[in-house]
Amino acid sequence: MKFSRSGPRDYDDYDGPGVPDGYVAEEQAFEWVFENERDAVDETIQAEAASQWLRQGTVFLAALNAVSQHDKEQMKEVLIGDLGAPPKQPTESHLFLIASEVSRLMESADSPCAKCCTLSDDLTWVEPLIQLTRAVREILFFGTDADNRWTARRDLEQPLSHFNSALRKGRLAELDWNTADSKSPTFLRRIDYETTPIETLIANWMAEYFADHSRAIAIAVCVECGTLFVRERRDNVYCSKTCQNRVAYKRKRIFDSGTLKEETINPDSPANLIAGLWVHHPRLGLGRIESVKFGDRKLWVQFEKFGFGSRIYDGSTVEEELIKAKDQAKGKPITWEEVVDPTSLEAKIRFLQLVRTFSWSQLFPVQKGENVPTFYSVKKPEALATLL
Repeated sequence: MKFSRSGPRDYDDYDGPGVPDGYVAEEQAFEWVFENERDAVDETIQAEAASQWLRQGTVFLAALNAVSQHDKEQMKEVLIGDLGAPPKQPTESHLFLIASEVSRLMESADSPCAKCCTLSDDLTWVEPLIQLTRAVREILFFGTDADNRWTARRDLEQPLSHFNSALRKGRLAELDWNTADSKSPTFLRRIDYETTPIETLIANWMAEYFADHSRAIAIAVCVECGTLFVRERRDNVYCSKTCQNRVAYKRKRIFDSGTLKEETINPDSPANLIAGLWVHHPRLGLGRIESVKFGDRKLWVQFEKFGFGSRIYDGSTVEEELIKAKDQAKGKPITWEEVVDPTSLEAKIRFLQLVRTFSWSQLFPVQKGENVPTFYSVKKPEALATLL
């Protein structure tokens, strides 16, 4: 079927009756498309809306990337530091470095947001921006990871809390009556850039992406440098070939240096999978295990005339449950044992850009062809810190 591009003007010089053979009226063409290709039309509209959102927020994306890239060294300290320790507070020089970069970006783009991120003695606006950037990174990682839905709900609680905290700050917009155009005055939203924090403005922009545009545009986080970028394929984990090559080079240096020793973990009895071990994940790189727990643990106690089992809930110990069993039976057990289901394992692992909880099946995949994580102990922590 042929469609006219501009309606009747395509055949104004036609002398015959009606529409020329092989052509239909523009109205009929649109009607046919909307009736038969509505999904394609909706996808096109969504893609254009997403592209417009991205164009309008170019300076916000640049600000997030500036913060994320400067935050890399601080996250290295957390990765190598004490297990479970919170990130250290940024130093004044670190805050000033980020503030300088973000302020420069806003001013060079002639953005009104420059009013809320000025370079002065008061740099209290920088730390919340760092927290928001970390939250955005983690949400983006989980949003594009289809095999982690079950643990994502719990792991996303903290980043979502930081993100929503940024959304609730400031006075984002007021409704105003625009009379600049006397022929057709309209309503508009006015943002008070002097009282609205920069993290609130960026959080609102990103919230629009998560809610409305994430199906049309896939934004990912580079596992090496932390850059947010639009990826063309789901398996893109690096923002550039440079980062991909850098990771390969660093991995070779780390493994050749002898700082890591590979450890064998039995999937059917992973008792030696403990906090402090390191994991090389095929997609996320090197990470450190911060905690390991088993969701299904039972205590079986045998007394002289009877025996019974009880579940050991999270937060309780075998010793505590054994004391309860003795008190309940009013006697001394002959024997007892802890029974653990190895497949109920959950390991919290910190990587350079995020923290994730892995289930047993994710650490020990059974499907052929799947990338299997490898486990290591660290022989030279100081050397590893310089090579990451």
